[in-house]
Amino acid sequence: MSPKVLLARMTEAVRSLNYEGTLVYLHQNQLETLSLDHRIADGQVEERLIALSGPIRAVASGKDRVNCVLTDGQPISVERQGGRFLDTEGIDPGVLQNHYSVEYLGRARIAGRETEVVGILPRDGLRYGYRFHIDRETALPLKSDLIDRHQEPLEQLMFTSIKLNASTAPDSETPPDPVRSVRGAPATRPSSQWRFEPMPAGFELVMQHQIDQADGSHVEHFLFTDRLSSYSIYIEPASDDGLEGGANIGSVHAAGRRFDGHQITAVGEVPLVTVQAAIASVHRAAPPTQ
Repeated sequence: MSPKVLLARMTEAVRSLNYEGTLVYLHQNQLETLSLDHRIADGQVEERLIALSGPIRAVASGKDRVNCVLTDGQPISVERQGGRFLDTEGIDPGVLQNHYSVEYLGRARIAGRETEVVGILPRDGLRYGYRFHIDRETALPLKSDLIDRHQEPLEQLMFTSIKLNASTAPDSETPPDPVRSVRGAPATRPSSQWRFEPMPAGFELVMQHQIDQADGSHVEHFLFTDRLSSYSIYIEPASDDGLEGGANIGSVHAAGRRFDGHQITAVGEVPLVTVQAAIASVHRAAPPTQ
């Protein structure tokens, strides 16, 4: 079976099957254990994630919001951004070929089950890729690795046990709505005074909006993607505590600089060189000629 078909089956399985299981998440040399309950209810994907270690006790997500309960019992509710916990939505091998190589990497056993291994391998150092272990029977991704251009894992997410719900009904009368993914969003042009040239190779602007602050100021947000990886640029009035230079939390990198009275910050699950190139690209549009 071709890698393209395997990835299509995987995406359909994640958004149409009911399942629950225990996972381990390895990042920054830390190992966390998680419990995931994923189900389809009234045509919508709902998930409940319980961290068996770490600061967050529970996360429940529905169509529009993500609700968290912290260890002190304090609830937090935020608007949903992006895909599900296993973010497979919008992966189209056909549009990735200029910057990624999609390859079949063999077979392996995960959680006692046979899997087919597919890699989405970055062709340069501006982006990360993925390695998916796809269950041969259900097509669910039993292991997902975020990898660099040398196929070294940066983060690993793996089921240690998984069970399909007996009431799973992929051909039910109310099919789940597809998740709106930025990976398939059409490219757009900036409608503000800001321009981004040259962008890191392969990335396009797909979304922009204004975030109003409590003090009356606002932040302009621009989202860029290469149809797999993405980063955001935030532009706001300069302040004394704005980020200068680079920073990271695991595989998420950020870079910031001041420009013409504004703080410019780029952040995303991409290499540091990518966010550095992103903030260097920011400039004001040339005034119209008379």
